[in-house]
Amino acid sequence: MKYKIIKNETFDGQDFREVSFLGAELENSVFMNCNFGEALLTGVIFTSCEFFGCNFDLAYIFRSQFKNCQITDCSFTQNTLMSTVDFPGTTFVDVVYNDLPIGRPPLIIDGIEYPIIALDNGYMQVGCEFNTYEWFYNTDEKHSARMEGLKARRFWKKNKKWIFDMLEARGLYVRSYD
Repeated sequence: MKYKIIKNETFDGQDFREVSFLGAELENSVFMNCNFGEALLTGVIFTSCEFFGCNFDLAYIFRSQFKNCQITDCSFTQNTLMSTVDFPGTTFVDVVYNDLPIGRPPLIIDGIEYPIIALDNGYMQVGCEFNTYEWFYNTDEKHSARMEGLKARRFWKKNKKWIFDMLEARGLYVRSYD
């Protein structure tokens, strides 16, 4: 199924698994109890849409935008592939990521060796590793090398400081300065 421009529609209980929304633009639409698990959401622009009770587990969300949307009581897992996704003006209410509550859209940093998804609940995902900010902050390059080899060690040595500087600037992480 291919979509182009959809406006002012209501979808209730739709199963969008394995559906491609490639390049679709959806405006002022409502999605209630819809399943986006395994859906291909590439190049999609959702504008002023509302999502209630939707499942995004295992969805592939790439180069998409959720502009001025409301996402309520929806779930994402760490296996939800999100890359180059932007949430300008979007609010999250009772949203869970990997079974943990989040109160605002994630900060997504990609275009680097290991994409990063930083959440407002003290957790982040770097590549396929999901853990607390503190765990990542206290992880040194040697530990990274034991987990994923020399590439991970180099990545962490090169990027750790600016990643945590950005998290701190966004109010997601507060370092304790001893």
